[in-house]
Amino acid sequence: MSEQTSLDTFRQAFADFSDKTTSVYVPRPAVEVGGEKWRILRKNVIDAVEKHAPDAAFIKERLENFELADFRANGIALFEDKQNRRMAHLNSRPVASITVGEHPFILPLLADYQSRKTHWVLFVTKDEPRLFLYQGGNVKDMTDRLDAPKYRSVEARRHVQDDVFFHSGSRGSARNSDGRSVYHALGTGQDEERDKTDGAFYEEIANAVDDALPPQTETLHLIGEEGTVGHFAKVMAPGRFDLVQHHAGGADAVEQHIKEAFSDEPVGDGRLPEGKSLPDLQDAAKAGQLGTLYLPLESALLEEMHDQADEHLKFREFGHDSQEAEQNRTTVLALENGAEISWYAAHDHDAVAEIRADLRW
Repeated sequence: MSEQTSLDTFRQAFADFSDKTTSVYVPRPAVEVGGEKWRILRKNVIDAVEKHAPDAAFIKERLENFELADFRANGIALFEDKQNRRMAHLNSRPVASITVGEHPFILPLLADYQSRKTHWVLFVTKDEPRLFLYQGGNVKDMTDRLDAPKYRSVEARRHVQDDVFFHSGSRGSARNSDGRSVYHALGTGQDEERDKTDGAFYEEIANAVDDALPPQTETLHLIGEEGTVGHFAKVMAPGRFDLVQHHAGGADAVEQHIKEAFSDEPVGDGRLPEGKSLPDLQDAAKAGQLGTLYLPLESALLEEMHDQADEHLKFREFGHDSQEAEQNRTTVLALENGAEISWYAAHDHDAVAEIRADLRW
């Protein structure tokens, strides 16, 4: 899917939401101790929704029934007005936050949806498959949400067929009843049986990956031994992902191999236009004057991925007059009137983190 198509899809998804929408973002806790972090955060979020948007029945119901295992990635976003409801999964962890009586607060979701620096990577091995998230030069092991089998467990399940293929080596003599088992191929050889076990194993991995990744994920990177990766890719080819193969063995160095696989990924964000004040841009967005809106990554309210991530147990409320609400309002108006959206890293341009734009006229 092209960037333009993705943006059009995003624009259509929120076209019917009003400026009386409740928006809630919930991060998945980075560290878990018996699920306690999630229970604390969920209670804080539900309390805030009860306080500020007691009529948001859809959001409250989803939160009350949402468990840690239900996270498809690193966060969720919930939106509700009187006629519309939507829930989305985010690759990155958002700041825990709420807005009420506003346009849908789309900045974190938009940044996550358009991300070009986030990649899901599956390490394919017959020992135990592992799932990783690569983001901005960092690699995080996300295998805890991959409900995939180990090879030996699939192999053991297929061994229930052994009674068909094996029997005692005795030939009717009681004295020889302790003879070794004799293999009967019955039209199939051991290599073919191994191939069938491999196929069953890869099918289960493919199904687990499909369940684990967010709906907006379009590309899945595969890394591992060439033959193993190639075999798995053939099994998963009819699925919903574009598959990219990286051939590198060694489970001990897999995270380094992943970094090397993306080492050539461009970092620059291209030209940055001259800055303009936010009120002018909001009026221009409302008039359809904006051709491209440039948003600083600092406005995305997404957390850089690292092992010492803040737990975000403090829930933030963005009011009508907040800078975050103003930026979001400008972005929504720009999208409604057909503007392109481009994210940039201010520090890469030695620039102040502010909204900028190219004007149509």
